[in-house]
Amino acid sequence: MTRQTARPLEHHNLRTSDRSPREIVTSFRLTFGLDLDPDYQRGDVWTDDQRVALIRSWLTGTPTGVVILNDRTTPEWKEANGYDPTDRGEAMYVCIDGKQRITTAYRWYDDELAVPATWFPQDDVTATEETDDGPYVRLSGLAKPARLKFANRAHLSVAMAKVATAAEEAEIYLLVNGGGTPQSEADMDNATRIAAASPRAER
Repeated sequence: MTRQTARPLEHHNLRTSDRSPREIVTSFRLTFGLDLDPDYQRGDVWTDDQRVALIRSWLTGTPTGVVILNDRTTPEWKEANGYDPTDRGEAMYVCIDGKQRITTAYRWYDDELAVPATWFPQDDVTATEETDDGPYVRLSGLAKPARLKFANRAHLSVAMAKVATAAEEAEIYLLVNGGGTPQSEADMDNATRIAAASPRAER
């Protein structure tokens, strides 16, 4: 394997902005079109535990990493591929990275995901469902002010690319997904032990 390239690297100038998960679900999915399954993308692999943890991160204002989308409506895309996606009724945007976070937003706003009801003030919860872990609540089980508060506080950092081909999208996908070192089980156990001492961990 070589790290050499056939030409100098280009700067993609991916600008990052905060977007609400609700905006991703409504404007991007329903209005503009957002393709979550380009050929290079992996499947739907997150567990419910991972999805619930993401909702917790949104509730606590914890950064959750950058979602990378590509705008396929640019003149460069049309020149390289010979068409504009909107002329074919195709999605204007494609997800390069962050599919699991976006699908979690879909499931939350589609009322397909429940989280512990104790995460919300009691007055914010109007309906719960019993689980082995106690009462859980879906979005529809929150009072309207609580739903609005969630929408205003939850954020996804979105970087918008404007590359001209799916091959360039795949290059970005490989770059951001191929260089990390997974946390070992021992590392996670150690952090869990320390987190258990937090007063918020007590029920």
